[in-house]
Amino acid sequence: MRDKKLEEMRQDYENVKIPAQLRERVEAGIRQAKEETQMKKKSKVMVYTGRVLGGAAAAMLVITVMANSGAAIAYAMAKIPVIGAIAEVVTFREYESSENNMEADIKIPEVSVKNEDGTVNEETTQKINKSIQEYTDEIIAQYEADVKAAGENEGHLDVKLDYSVITDSDRLFSIRFDQLLVMASGTQMVKIYHIDKQTGEMIDLGGLFKEGADYVTAVSENIKKQMKERMAADESLVYWVDNEDMAEWNFESIKEDNTFYVNENGKLTIVFDEYEVAPGYMGSVEFEIPTEIVQDLVQEGFLK
Repeated sequence: MRDKKLEEMRQDYENVKIPAQLRERVEAGIRQAKEETQMKKKSKVMVYTGRVLGGAAAAMLVITVMANSGAAIAYAMAKIPVIGAIAEVVTFREYESSENNMEADIKIPEVSVKNEDGTVNEETTQKINKSIQEYTDEIIAQYEADVKAAGENEGHLDVKLDYSVITDSDRLFSIRFDQLLVMASGTQMVKIYHIDKQTGEMIDLGGLFKEGADYVTAVSENIKKQMKERMAADESLVYWVDNEDMAEWNFESIKEDNTFYVNENGKLTIVFDEYEVAPGYMGSVEFEIPTEIVQDLVQEGFLK
């Protein structure tokens, strides 16, 4: 029954009537969701990864993204309170644009990383802000290209930014950016930057673990277990796991630099963008990993 339901959802998705050019972007976005190492390319095309429903009515498009350049940038140099022992958001900038029913209102934080003696860690500070700039420049460039392509036609485009400090523990500082794309239906994406307060350096998922630790296998197997348990408990939930009819969609393993954060309970939480491990209606999905699964693999101080 579940396989039949999943196949019906897949057919519904494949039968959606969308322009050929947009379909190519949708399909490209789904494929690229499997390749985190191609994030820069993905951040450009995933703007179009929503499931577009058929019909002549204009669809409302809402994209939550980051940006760092383009027309009408207002600088809000207000001082933000210190949010970590060696990491802080020091300023933010705001990108604003409005024309032909296409709007953007995007706030971009600037992060400062300090050494234990209070001096600025120039290397890490420049690295994290450069990463944000490159990431956001691509997305805003795509937005501006869409505005230009729309010409005098109304594009129904609304771009916003949302960011938050999601982790600020003794060992880890993490700032999270959420992107939301709604085009009749919605697509969610998440980008998180992490700083190890002990070293003052940016880290990815592998940076949490001891050298040589096989965290990929341990975490992946637990996620598969959770997927099956969730589906058994709730028939409305569907994850792509161990499905013989859709083997090419099945989740096999996390990436070594998979998106993650440490939640308020001190638990490692793995994050997947929409379409990565489940149908689009599931949105962005997360899995909290029990500490006992990784406690012998993780470095001291990152988890509780």
